[in-house]
Amino acid sequence: MDYFQSIPWCAALLEKPGIVLYTPTCRLAPDANSALSTQDQFFRINLRHSDLIPYAIGVYEDPFFPTIISPSPTSSGLRLLIYSSTLMLDIRPGTNGYNGSAHGGLISTLIDEAMGSLIYINHKFYTEVEATQKEKMPSNVLNMHGVAMFTASMNVRFLKPLPTPQVVLVTASLNKIEGRKVYLDVEVKNGEGMKFASCEGMWMSISRERL
Repeated sequence: MDYFQSIPWCAALLEKPGIVLYTPTCRLAPDANSALSTQDQFFRINLRHSDLIPYAIGVYEDPFFPTIISPSPTSSGLRLLIYSSTLMLDIRPGTNGYNGSAHGGLISTLIDEAMGSLIYINHKFYTEVEATQKEKMPSNVLNMHGVAMFTASMNVRFLKPLPTPQVVLVTASLNKIEGRKVYLDVEVKNGEGMKFASCEGMWMSISRERL
C-alpha cells in the first residue's frame, strides 16, 4: 500500500471516494481464504520477487456508496454485486520476454488473475452483505452460495508491447451471465490510459459438492 501511495497517479486512484482496497486472492496467506497450501504458489511465492511483481493490490467501487451508479442487469437479468475490480501491479524487468517488454504469457496470467479476483471479491462481499445487511441485497444479483467458478476460455488480444518497469492496471468487468456461464471483459492499461491488451473471458460455475 505504501509503495503505491508513493506514486502520485496511483495514490489519486486509491483515494477516490467509494474506492475499497483489498488483498488479491493470489497474495493472501494460504489459511486466510481457506485455500490449500498448494494453491496460488506461482503468484503468491514465485512472482513475489523484487525483479518480478513485488507489489500488488486490488480495488473496487463500493456498490452501496451514494455516488456509485449500479450497472444495468445483463440480458439474463442477473448481475454481480461488484461489477468490476482492478488489480494494481508493479511489473519489473524480470518479467520481460522480447525487447524489454513483459512476456505475453505473463500478461495472459495477469488477466486470468484479474478475473479470478473479481469472482473472489464478489463471493466474499456477497457473503458479508447477506450476513449483515441482507435487506440491501438486490434481488437480481447472482447467488454465490455453494458455488465454485473456474476459467473456461480466454480470448486475449495483445495490442502493443508492455514496457517494464511500470505499474499497470488490470481491470475485469462483467459482460453478461448466461446460465452457468459468466462472461467477463478485461483490459490492461497504464496510468495514462494506454491499453496494452484486452480479453474476452468466460468462467463456468459448478456446485462445490461436485468438486
